[in-house]
Amino acid sequence: MPRTQRRKKEKAATKDRIQMLPVDKIIPTPDNRRRGISDTSLRSLSHSIKKDGLLQPIVVRVHATEPGHWEIRAGERRWRAAKLAGLTAIPAIVRRLDDEEALSVTIAENIQRRNLHPLEEAETIQLAFERDFDLNTIAAKLGKSIPYLARRASLTRLTPAWKSEIRKPDSEVSRFSAAHLELIARLPEPTQTALSEDNFMAVFGRGFPTVDELRRIIDDGLRSLGAMPWDPKDETIVPKAGACLNCEKRSSKQPMLFAEAESAGNGKLSKNDRCLDPQCFDRKHVAFVQRCECALRAEHPTLRLVHLGVGSLSSAVSEVFGNRLDRLYGAKPVKPHKPGSEPAMQVDGPKAGKLIYVASEDSTVSHNGSGKGRPRDEGGNVVPMTLIERRARLQKRRDAYVVKHVQTYLRELTPEKAQEIVSPWIQRRNNKAEGTVVFDLVALLVTFGAMHRADFLDNGEAWTQYDSLRNSASGEPAAAALFAVAQVWIKRLNAITNEQAPAQATDAKRMCEILGVDYATIEADAKNAIPEPKSWASLRDDASTTDRPHPETADMEPPLVEDEEEVSTAAASIG
Repeated sequence: MPRTQRRKKEKAATKDRIQMLPVDKIIPTPDNRRRGISDTSLRSLSHSIKKDGLLQPIVVRVHATEPGHWEIRAGERRWRAAKLAGLTAIPAIVRRLDDEEALSVTIAENIQRRNLHPLEEAETIQLAFERDFDLNTIAAKLGKSIPYLARRASLTRLTPAWKSEIRKPDSEVSRFSAAHLELIARLPEPTQTALSEDNFMAVFGRGFPTVDELRRIIDDGLRSLGAMPWDPKDETIVPKAGACLNCEKRSSKQPMLFAEAESAGNGKLSKNDRCLDPQCFDRKHVAFVQRCECALRAEHPTLRLVHLGVGSLSSAVSEVFGNRLDRLYGAKPVKPHKPGSEPAMQVDGPKAGKLIYVASEDSTVSHNGSGKGRPRDEGGNVVPMTLIERRARLQKRRDAYVVKHVQTYLRELTPEKAQEIVSPWIQRRNNKAEGTVVFDLVALLVTFGAMHRADFLDNGEAWTQYDSLRNSASGEPAAAALFAVAQVWIKRLNAITNEQAPAQATDAKRMCEILGVDYATIEADAKNAIPEPKSWASLRDDASTTDRPHPETADMEPPLVEDEEEVSTAAASIG
């Protein structure tokens, strides 16, 4: 037999030979990114090893930098349990592995674990990408595809907020499967952050989503690059962001993470390309429309800003143009020379920024919160708002201020603070004291429910928690109930807009009654923070006057909620 064949045969025969190695000469590999091994699990395995011995050998290779030592590539938990059991030597399979083969063994070992956390698997697989290993070889050894490896490794890109929530055993996010998490991880950081705001409201606002439901939630918020009105090669719209064509934050730049995406080629966007950073997209949209308005208004001073159809506008567009925007239902552009035609510019859709002409008699609904379009005089000029209308709009901004502050109080509420709130009520009830009762446990829970859900727990944990609360001091269940309901109230006060603010302020007032918060003081603070403009002193209370400034420039008031206290929910940011 030729020498080469004999050596190959000898190597194959000894490849998986089991040797007894001293436990103190074995060193765990730093490539194993698993979380800490629980003491309970370790003690249980140690007891089994004492009784029956180590039935499955570990896998090691000669240590690269420590002579006379071996590096564990599979079986670190068994090695730790054997040391705890008092063993001085354990069976091990010694293999000759290069770095690439060694990492494949560690990944394969981890993937086979039933209690493997997706983040642990992701961190180990990510090493293969960072070290530029042959992914085809590793994928073949693991029986997985390269897109699978890419999707799983992408979990290392989850933002700290998502990673922190994943590791909380009682959180909704901790129940997400790896497929759920992969959908989040393929998004850039700003989009992930938007989804995690307001207690992950955008994700869980309608209950726990399936994978398909989560994909729809995300996709509904992403922006189609094929529908944008600006040139994808334009680098000047938002210079810091650069041209869309060169941006990495679009789906076609990540074909392994977006299986449905088409690869872009020849310096063009793909047909299904989507922007993965909706906030950046919206900033560009606003900047582009403002640029177009400036150019068109120089030639057409009476230019109207219009929103055609019934679709919703992004929060960024509404914030910048809302008070000057007319929504036209069923309107169609007309010829410029048609009697009664008016120059207009659409702010939404692929034709945003284009000059069109609309008939002046078109019915409109204004976005300034009045519920109807501004009337026009005989000359076709917009009639300015009356003082009453101005004050009504101002009050909505104050209502939003109040709601924001009550919501902040709820977010800062702790179980200990809830205990302080309910203690006087419990004492009054026990002493049968007279007075208005504003707090009722059953009524609160039946009406609002609670964010805490027992279906997150197994039967034993759920009933243990129930028994603990039932047998605790009389005030503890009440405090727990109030704290749970407060988490629901936070969601009720989300997404403050012109139309919602008055109703939410009424909601917040009732909450303050139960929480013992001085609502009148918050109202007074709102008036001080958002005073009535001094220029209104010369206006009459009844009808609008002809000597008033044009409504587009009359007030120059700040937006509904001031920048430093802006309420931007994940739902609004995503779409």
